[in-house]
Amino acid sequence: MLSTQGATRLSPLFLLASALAVLAIIVVQGSGGAAKAAASYEAKASHSISGLSNVSQLSNPMAVRYDEVMEATEERVRMRKEKIDPTSPLGEILESAAHRRVSAATRSVMLRDGHCSAWKKIKRKDGRPVPDLTADVIAQLPVVTPDPE
Repeated sequence: MLSTQGATRLSPLFLLASALAVLAIIVVQGSGGAAKAAASYEAKASHSISGLSNVSQLSNPMAVRYDEVMEATEERVRMRKEKIDPTSPLGEILESAAHRRVSAATRSVMLRDGHCSAWKKIKRKDGRPVPDLTADVIAQLPVVTPDPE
């Protein structure tokens, strides 16, 4: 016969084991659904802007018109205004800063809306549209700080 103290020690272990069993069931059941959802997207890894870059892992991606967002950055505006050559040292610095700013703004929108990744080009195999959040990313450009190199 177990004492009250022994039963108390077993209770947390039993709860932990039960929680792990439930978690294992959720993971096993969830992996089948994730594989079905992932198989429904087509994209090249080179088109990933931020987040996941493996199409088989996607659950809720978003699309962004990258060139349009890059043109809206203050760095690109400065390059156009001051006629800075993109291949010059200053042009390369500004181009890199613009890319980092776009990445930061994209991550901000992804986190806000619960997206797993952002893509320059992505489509669903069934033809349904992937949400295009270009305008939201452009709106975030002035409020984000580009990540340091």
